[in-house]
Amino acid sequence: MATEFVFSGRRFSPDPGPIPAFTLTGFVRRFGTQRSPTTTRGPKHARGRALRALLGALLSFPLWVSPVHGDDAPPTAAPKYTRSEMEADLEHLTVRLKRAWAYAEDKRTWLGVDLDALHATSRRQIDTVTNADGFYRVVREYIAGLMDGHAGVRPGHASPALLTPRRWPFELIRLGGHIYVRSVEDREGPLQPGDELLSVNGIPIGERFAAMLTHSPGSTTAGRERRALDALRRSSESQLHIVALRGSDSRVQCELPTRTVPAAPVEAAESIRWRRLEDGVGYLRLPSFAQDMKVWEDGGRSPTALQAALQGKKTALREAFTALQDTHALVLDLRGNGGGSDALGHFLALFLCDTAAHPVYYSLATHVSEDLVVLPEFASYQTAPESARHRRIPIQLRHEPGIQPYRGKLAVLMDEGSFSACDCFLNYLAVAAPQTIFVGRPNGAGAGAPRPLVTLPHSRMVVTFCVMQVWNLNGQLIESRPLKPTFPVEWTVEDLRRGRDPDLEAALRTLAPSKLQPPRE
Repeated sequence: MATEFVFSGRRFSPDPGPIPAFTLTGFVRRFGTQRSPTTTRGPKHARGRALRALLGALLSFPLWVSPVHGDDAPPTAAPKYTRSEMEADLEHLTVRLKRAWAYAEDKRTWLGVDLDALHATSRRQIDTVTNADGFYRVVREYIAGLMDGHAGVRPGHASPALLTPRRWPFELIRLGGHIYVRSVEDREGPLQPGDELLSVNGIPIGERFAAMLTHSPGSTTAGRERRALDALRRSSESQLHIVALRGSDSRVQCELPTRTVPAAPVEAAESIRWRRLEDGVGYLRLPSFAQDMKVWEDGGRSPTALQAALQGKKTALREAFTALQDTHALVLDLRGNGGGSDALGHFLALFLCDTAAHPVYYSLATHVSEDLVVLPEFASYQTAPESARHRRIPIQLRHEPGIQPYRGKLAVLMDEGSFSACDCFLNYLAVAAPQTIFVGRPNGAGAGAPRPLVTLPHSRMVVTFCVMQVWNLNGQLIESRPLKPTFPVEWTVEDLRRGRDPDLEAALRTLAPSKLQPPRE
């Protein structure tokens, strides 16, 4: 096996289930330069000016932003709320979800999400609430019930009980309703991949998972379960007493310390990496579409700053495709890719798709409400014509020089952790490169520009949800519509114990020379 090349990056948020960020590109090409708002023209030109002003504003802001972990710290006091205050907060939330959530009607008809039922459940739950922490958990469960993987809630108070500054030193996977150790940080430790967890600190693991699931957002059921598993590893416990089952009858009991989560978001992210496998097959692992957040923030979150923040990953991808150009097939590993910037998806598509034949990456429409237009980035909607408020806008791909398309066979590894900007890329690829082989499990299926749109009047919790709808090239909503893999793969406990990667093995079987089709044109 040849040398493995690595591009090193940094993770700027230690939070599980990253919420991506994207700046709209393609509007400038479509609508041109803004005119001065003081120019005197007729009604038709006035409507054009309003639309261009709106689109110019959108260019300066991310499409996806974190709904839970903003820059402003919540108030330090932990207030107590009366029942009437909590009821008022829930009423405030429900009214605004019905009015401003882009997917309110679609989630009702597609998934059966009933806002009135969620509201009623939350009102019953506050009967047992004794403090602000409890009310925060009630609202979290309400928001998780939206089945919007980008939705979230930030507490309006500071509380040690809400902090999860530590994490378990092993990863989890759920197979057949049981929870197993997927991987361990210490290979010499007492736990091994494939061990079935029974309890942690005296609490059955099933109870822990069920409790976490009620508070975990996700656009699909599998996506929620994955988020719950990730969140399960985060806790305030410094020591774990673990009871596990190894094999069919060997019980393991052990003590393990948890790891401290860095207070500052500076831990290293998984790197972009690539290598040659056997039989002339290339492998490219892209763990995230995220940009360098420091460069982006320092540049004022402008489109120019975004491109600068993506330059490192673009350089790495150029190097990877140059190194793998002569391979007859490529495995692109997007498992667990939680998204980031669609601009990087555009860039990757230039290597893998006929972008001239498919110049539109996706289409989107903003769900305009009185709540949305108070946000500075959407203020232009106040004067925009009605036709501009609900129209679908096609987002054009951004072309770049010096791209040599890859001509070999392509297999993509995906799973329920492939989310947001990664979902948008997968949907584009499925249409623009129809010979692509998708291996693994359905993706997380989330897209829709979340914004922190609601501040509850008494608890001061900030609630985020999607304010745009996004359609793929087939005219289908991406949200909650996962792609079906060409070759579905289900992991087994034996795979864990033997250290196998059944997704990669299935992809390589499909790419075997005897099964290869002619290279893509």
